[in-house]
Amino acid sequence: MSPGELTGPALARMVDISAVQAQHGRADVEELARHALSGDFVAAHVLPSWLPVLRPLLDGSTTNAGSPVGFPSGGSATPVKVTEARWLLDAGVQEMDVVMNVGLVRSGELAAATRDVAAVLEAVDGRVPVKVILEVGLLDAGQLRDAARVAVDAGAESLKTGTGWQGIATTPGHVRAMREIAGPDREIKASGGIRSLEQVHALLDAGATRFGINTAYAVRLVAEAGGTAS
Repeated sequence: MSPGELTGPALARMVDISAVQAQHGRADVEELARHALSGDFVAAHVLPSWLPVLRPLLDGSTTNAGSPVGFPSGGSATPVKVTEARWLLDAGVQEMDVVMNVGLVRSGELAAATRDVAAVLEAVDGRVPVKVILEVGLLDAGQLRDAARVAVDAGAESLKTGTGWQGIATTPGHVRAMREIAGPDREIKASGGIRSLEQVHALLDAGATRFGINTAYAVRLVAEAGGTAS
């Protein structure tokens, strides 16, 4: 997609916004919903306890209500992740993230990491889309390839670079490495440190298909992209 083809409305339909910091409360969730609706962003994500507040605020819109599993560390026991995923489904989640157990990947225990992700995907059973978070900022090049392979082997249809909690920006190199393992058809969401349209285009060129962007920056970048949907 060329810079001229990426209008503001088109970008908004590729961007998730969120309020997933520990300090975010009801007012933050309500503000998130207002931005999501006014900007027609593809999804808005909150921590699980706030999903029952967010979900009705987005009813009737084209914005999905999302929430994460095992967030932000990925180190929850597998049965806890499975229970959380099932709870989110019961609460009306429309899309979900699950954080991979990065410690297992870094330890070379890839079969265990695969089973962990696969258990959540099996519990969801295709009822909503699930993005698997790799937390690329904590992985070297070899570990990044391993993590992408774990996600693919577990049955993931969507991979995400990170939680945004590590303070390490996603790069085109991260995305290219993930795309090499994931193949051409899986979704790859770039998340973490995206602050400019130049970054967006570089990540698109590298193979990203979706973005997680800080709400204030997301609103600004959509405005900068301008134009109308084709």
